[in-house]
Amino acid sequence: MQYEPAPFLRRLGARVLDLLICLPLTFLVAIPVSIVIVFPAVLIAGDSHKDAVYGPAAALCYFIAYVGVEVFLLIRRDGQTLGKGLFGLRVVPAAEWARPGLPIRAAVIRMLIIFLPFVFLSVAGGNPDVAAFDVLAWVGILSVVASLILAAIPRSGLRRSLHDLAASSRVVRAPRRKIELKQDLSMMLPGRIDMTKRL
Repeated sequence: MQYEPAPFLRRLGARVLDLLICLPLTFLVAIPVSIVIVFPAVLIAGDSHKDAVYGPAAALCYFIAYVGVEVFLLIRRDGQTLGKGLFGLRVVPAAEWARPGLPIRAAVIRMLIIFLPFVFLSVAGGNPDVAAFDVLAWVGILSVVASLILAAIPRSGLRRSLHDLAASSRVVRAPRRKIELKQDLSMMLPGRIDMTKRL
């Protein structure tokens, strides 16, 4: 099946929209995380160490929200996150002969390659006096810049960023898809995924 590579600005818009959608979802995730992890940890660690609990807990909440948007939706929504659906894009396997659905392993790899640079930058920003964290910050910055450049420059017409290369996927044009809040929210929640068809 022939796919047309996704335009760079449309990809960038979809990514920014997905990252913004994760913000309100983070607050929803914060409720169970606070009950199960944060409040008990603060009780155990004491008031003087609560800042050491809140920062990692907030990052965990955002990460969980991002897994819902980036991994579960790519698998359950035929390769379209909410942003990609609105912008008329879809993530598909890189092989021309592959069927449209994205395997769970590829979705997880994509998500980690996208998310880890921001983790590196966050860790480095919290520890500015440690030289090793400066290296982490540069790795994060350079990987984001490399992904942007690879997605922007038409390389054999594919425009594949670092996370696409690592996951053997690519982003292509597709029909636009509206957000159906009730259905899409349920797809972001953990649940049964047919592993036999998606690995």
